[in-house]
Amino acid sequence: MKTTVMVATAILLCLAGSAQAAEVDMKAIAQIESSNNPSAYNTRSKATGLYQITPICLADFHFYHDKRYTLEDMLDPDKCYEVAYWYFNDRIPRMLKYYGLKLTINNILIAYNAGINYLVTERELPSETTDYIRKYNEAVK
Repeated sequence: MKTTVMVATAILLCLAGSAQAAEVDMKAIAQIESSNNPSAYNTRSKATGLYQITPICLADFHFYHDKRYTLEDMLDPDKCYEVAYWYFNDRIPRMLKYYGLKLTINNILIAYNAGINYLVTERELPSETTDYIRKYNEAVK
């Protein structure tokens, strides 16, 4: 009996660790951001493509990579995916680690949608961000 409990506990700990280290579901992000429209464009924020890459996100990508894409390049689903995947699954996790914050999908989504400052200062999230997390969770069910 004791061995069974120990094995079950070990499995649960492994699963909990996996859940924290899981990658963001990029299909869910494309659905939320653009309704899977590679030509989507937001005139207010200048966000472009399937994943609605903003000029700030693209500038951040350029800082860490030799590739130089334009916002117009973000209309290409493959290039847009490359930038978005890096941002969600590399850049934001590095920022979370820098600030000593937990690496969870929710924290990644908050940092992306509202900004990492909301996590660092523990401010109340905007309703847009709580809606974003809800939509993501519904999309990945």
